[in-house]
Amino acid sequence: MESSITNTSTRYGWAMIVLHWVIGIIFVGQFVLGFVMMRIESQRTAFELIQLHKSFGFLLLGLIILRIAWRLGNIVPALPSSVGGLERQAAPLAHFALYLFQIALPLSGWALVSVSTLEI
Repeated sequence: MESSITNTSTRYGWAMIVLHWVIGIIFVGQFVLGFVMMRIESQRTAFELIQLHKSFGFLLLGLIILRIAWRLGNIVPALPSSVGGLERQAAPLAHFALYLFQIALPLSGWALVSVSTLEI
């Protein structure tokens, strides 16, 4: 089996697979970092964690945009024949919703920081 950077009609290419996992790991890490930074006692450490959180948020936004562009520029592998009709109809809507939320979360964080009076 030959691996490819681009998608084929039967499987995702390694570029999409790597983007998927990197985005997933950063997304989970952002939730953990957000939880920790809001509960830490030291204001200096909290401020540094907030800056780190913002940096990873911008990285995440860029990677998500790259992933969407890559998906639009490549074919999407067909679903297995075992997938039922309802799932076939719901899959595109679910993917669209997930991409929408992945874009909305970093943008909402950016908006909140932009209007904050705390100068973070």
